[in-house]
Amino acid sequence: MTANPSAWRHRSEAAPLLGTAAALVAVFLVPGDLAAQHREPIQSPFAPLGIQRMSELATQVVAGTIEKMESTWNHDHSRIYTRVTMRVERVLSGQAGRQIVFRIPGGTVGDTTVMVSEMPHFREGEDTVVFLRGSRGRLPSVLGGVEGKMPLARADDGSLSLLFPIQLASEGDASAATHELEDLESLVRGHALRR
Repeated sequence: MTANPSAWRHRSEAAPLLGTAAALVAVFLVPGDLAAQHREPIQSPFAPLGIQRMSELATQVVAGTIEKMESTWNHDHSRIYTRVTMRVERVLSGQAGRQIVFRIPGGTVGDTTVMVSEMPHFREGEDTVVFLRGSRGRLPSVLGGVEGKMPLARADDGSLSLLFPIQLASEGDASAATHELEDLESLVRGHALRR
């Protein structure tokens, strides 16, 4: 049996076309296949953590009054930090004495003011709950950015309650919203035990 040279020529001329067609099919099919695969969403660094996750991550959750704020430059004069001293009235999780000191980025030194977006701002005399995270030898910082601060309201009798309600149960159930500090404490302690 002899080979047909014209048949070989047709196959070899068709081969580049088949290769191009296969590449085009791959280009158009692969993105569709990738889009069809299930992927975990990428968590934004500013995505809300929620009370449950913050309670699990916090080393301390305390309620009290901001007594003093001192802003200073860091050692190489590139950033401003503020040391916040808080009189603790209630420990919701972790351990704390009568006072606690934590650090936040930003503040005012002389005529220079640095404000950091996504971070809570404090003022002396303010009543608040803070979720703090720290390690030995370093001042704790506020966990979760603005979410780590919950303003409080003080009644005439001196009792504290949440300025904004928190949700205890399923979303949309108005009866599950509460302003009670005791309810927040129960929620925080329950989640902190899961650490």
